[in-house]
Formats: sequence, C-alpha cells, structure tokens
Amino acid sequence: MTEPDRTQPLEPPSPPAAESPATYRAAERTVFGVTPTTAVAVLSLIALASGVAFLFSGGLLAGVLLLLGGLFLAALFLEQALHRRESVVDRAAAGAVDRSRALAGFAGAATRAWSGAGRELTRLRLERRRLAGERSRLLVQLGTAAYAEDDAELAALRARMRELDRRVEECETDRRSAVDRARRRTSRERLAVASTQIREPGDAQS
Repeated sequence: MTEPDRTQPLEPPSPPAAESPATYRAAERTVFGVTPTTAVAVLSLIALASGVAFLFSGGLLAGVLLLLGGLFLAALFLEQALHRRESVVDRAAAGAVDRSRALAGFAGAATRAWSGAGRELTRLRLERRRLAGERSRLLVQLGTAAYAEDDAELAALRARMRELDRRVEECETDRRSAVDRARRRTSRERLAVASTQIREPGDAQS
C-alpha cells in the first residue's frame, strides 16, 4: 500500500459557486392583450366622445349618461395610473395629474401670499394717509407758533413732526417688506412646480 506524499501541500477545496438570487415578476393581467388600465382609458375616451356626439345629435339623456360614465372611467384610470406608473400611458397620465396638482398648489399659495400682502398694503396705505393728514395739521400749527415766536411750542411741534416722518418711513419699509415676502413665497412655490429632469444612473458617469 503506497502512502500519500506528505511533503506536497494540500490544496484547499474550491468554494462553491455563488448562486444568483432568484428574481420574481408578477404576472400582469391583460384583457384581449391590453392591460386593464389601458382598456379603461380607451373605454373612457370612447364614452366621452360618444356622449358629446349624442349631445350634438339631440340625445340629451344618453349623452349625459355617457359623459358621466366616461368621467367615472377616467377617474378610475387616473387613480390606478397614479399608483402603477408602469406603462407609458400610466406615466403620462400620472405626470399630467401631478403637474395639475402642483399648479393648483402654486396658484393657491400665490393667491394666499398676494391676498395677505394686499391686506397689509391696504392697512399701511390708510395709516400713511392718516399720518399725512396729521402732518398737514402740524404744519399749520408750526406756522402759527413761529408767527407767535413761541419757542416751546415750536420745539414740541418739531419733535412731533420728526416722529411722524419716522412713522411714515416705517410704513414705507413695511410696504416693501410685504411685497418682498409675497414675491419670495411665490418664487419658492414656482420652483416647487418646475419640471425636474430625470437622469438615469448611467448618465451621471457620461
């Protein structure tokens, strides 16, 4: 019996080949080769077009019913498209809904910003008008005190005049601040609805 040569190093066994993870893909239902959401979109368009045609041809009841059915199917399609976003039609419809929501949010935020600024500007305008009237009365009193050479009254009226000028300047500063705040808020909302460019992972390396 021949003994093994112990002077030769033993080679370690090679590790087993790594197994790739299993991948799964959910089977998508189709109706006559068309995905359900696409079928709903097609039926919605057909119902809406038929409803308009019936309305123009005098079929009021049928036209209204078809329009209502088309709107219901369109709402159903959009609700599914917002969740799926798989096909080109889904992504296009979901993108349109997202843009519409963003524009509606921008319009609401801009309206609130400028309506608030408008109320503030109205208040400041009334305050400036009141201060201008009081300043006009002080000018008359200043002339009377100067004619009477009443130095004490002149000093008091001049101090009051300087106070009115300071408050008028504050109103002007507040007016500019209100307009700037409304513009900044509108600009932020406009940036939020600006379209974002989608880049694939490989595009960043090129």
